[in-house]
Amino acid sequence: MQVKNRWIIWPAYLDSKLKRKEGRRVIKKEAVDSPTVQMMSEALKSLGIEHEVDEAASFPSRWYRREGRVLVDNRMGKGEILKKLSAEMRKRKS
Repeated sequence: MQVKNRWIIWPAYLDSKLKRKEGRRVIKKEAVDSPTVQMMSEALKSLGIEHEVDEAASFPSRWYRREGRVLVDNRMGKGEILKKLSAEMRKRKS
């Protein structure tokens, strides 16, 4: 799997149950409870952002859990993608 020219987005980046030092990248009020790669993929599809899902990957600090990851084209900044993704996921949860 090629990772060049793509951002790696882990579910931990958006997980409201994690602390910043445990891997969360968005502020707590923008985070989502227990995000999955399937939830992330559906939100990215609705935003029209090209992506690829790798369900067998493990977040480096939690190598024992196979949570998966999403590879997103890096046409936008990673922070911008995370904000749009978390907003779409929160909208879908409510």
